[in-house]
Amino acid sequence: MSTKEEKPANIIVPRNWWESLPRKIYSKLERVETSQSWFEVYKLNANTYAIYEPYQFEETLSYLVEGDKRAVLIDTGDGIADIKRCVDELTRLPYNVVNTHTHVDHVAQNYMFKEVWCYDGPMAHEVEKAGYPNSKTAPMVGPGMTWKPLPRGFDVKKWVVPPYKVTKWLHDGDFIDLGGRKLEVIYTPGHSNDHVCLLDKKNRWLWTGDIFYTGGIYTYLPGGDLDQFIKSYEKMIKLFPEFDFLMPSHNEPLVEKEILATVLEKAKLIRAGKEKKYTEGTDGGEKIRRHQYERFAIITFEKQIRG
Repeated sequence: MSTKEEKPANIIVPRNWWESLPRKIYSKLERVETSQSWFEVYKLNANTYAIYEPYQFEETLSYLVEGDKRAVLIDTGDGIADIKRCVDELTRLPYNVVNTHTHVDHVAQNYMFKEVWCYDGPMAHEVEKAGYPNSKTAPMVGPGMTWKPLPRGFDVKKWVVPPYKVTKWLHDGDFIDLGGRKLEVIYTPGHSNDHVCLLDKKNRWLWTGDIFYTGGIYTYLPGGDLDQFIKSYEKMIKLFPEFDFLMPSHNEPLVEKEILATVLEKAKLIRAGKEKKYTEGTDGGEKIRRHQYERFAIITFEKQIRG
């Protein structure tokens, strides 16, 4: 049986979500100070940094990944503070942006960078040309979405994501060579139709973007599809011999890989209509369901479910 229907904000954004912070993993990591106090920056190893936005509901994570010759910035975050200035303070290497996908909280400052690489998918081409208007950005700092003051000078009324130029279109199986360190592009649709993971075999890490993180995982957003989501999980699990830890784009890094098997199991049950406990809501007139588990939730359109 479903619970009583609630407003979408309660399906997607749990009340007082910030009460679960700080997350335990961060007490084990080395904190690095920068001029951009909106970000908390953590050193994951000698040449990898997590750039964390804990004061906004998305808890977005971008990553600076360095090789011997160059680096990449994985995603450009929410656009609330200056991520370019932050990265410039962390590395002297030449670097470019690589997007896991093109939802607003991953591309908000793409326009600030000369080199932007992205998967060659339909949504990516649309967002490159159009960016995102204020109607898409402003709700990210609406009531209940932040718990600390926004940076001085930030004007929510003028906040947009301008169009930007993708300088290299990526494809499944491509390698990004940083010198002594390579990232393999793994196409993983389901959350969006332009979504990729990035596999670092040397460090045995998989950057998962939004296909997985410890929180509400969505298949109802533009470009989302539950069937593709399941296939992408099967693809990631086949790669288990190549990595040990997950590097999600929200909430916390360094998550054990075994959790993917649990998510896949639950996603298959949801797809078959066998998971009967959920919370209902609507989005754009369409019914959505939130299936809550111990460390994650799966949020889908009702129409994506067979049962």
